[in-house]
Amino acid sequence: MKKFKLESVLTYRQILENQAQQKLAQVLDKEAALISEMRRQEEELHALYAERDKRQQSGMAIHEMQLYENRISHQVQSLAELVEQLDKLSRQVVASREALCDASRDKKLLEKVKEKHRMQQQSEMRRRESNLLDEVAVLFNTRGEP
Repeated sequence: MKKFKLESVLTYRQILENQAQQKLAQVLDKEAALISEMRRQEEELHALYAERDKRQQSGMAIHEMQLYENRISHQVQSLAELVEQLDKLSRQVVASREALCDASRDKKLLEKVKEKHRMQQQSEMRRRESNLLDEVAVLFNTRGEP
């Protein structure tokens, strides 16, 4: 049986597919970590608002109010940066998914070619075996005649 000539290409395509899967997993992990960080910072911002409102009810100095407002402003800015990072990561997730789909499609195409090659090889072997059996039958029949 002849060896599949594109086996090395198929192996390479498998490697590319595995790398695309790993890249997607990494990007998804980063996205999940970023979402978790955003939630934590949102909770911190809500706590700052609540603490400022509580302290304002009991009375606080203007410089304390400015400190709270500065801290809140900084927290809002930090959240805005995280939102931008999440948007960027979301685009990376889409690109990684597309790359994985392309790699999988390329590999599957080559696997189909390999399977077709295997089927052709089996068909050729069956044909040769049948021809050989026919020759044996003809030889057997010709010997039996006087």
